[in-house]
Amino acid sequence: MKIKVQLFGMLSEKAGALSVEVADVENTDEVMRQLIERFPSLQGMQCNISVNQTIYKENVDVYDEDEVALLPPFAGG
Repeated sequence: MKIKVQLFGMLSEKAGALSVEVADVENTDEVMRQLIERFPSLQGMQCNISVNQTIYKENVDVYDEDEVALLPPFAGG
């Protein structure tokens, strides 16, 4: 299974890409682990993770063709 991950803001700048693919992942923790392994500059960066346009604070399962995005923290006003 492959998941396409969209990267926004400083996250895309650090990774040098707007999107990347990860394979053989079952949940968002594994997505993050693979991304940090590939792009060590992402280590320690705070971000929100969205799966199918819903932001999650906890680890959630991902499935083939899910839409995953990493979003920098945002402030309202």
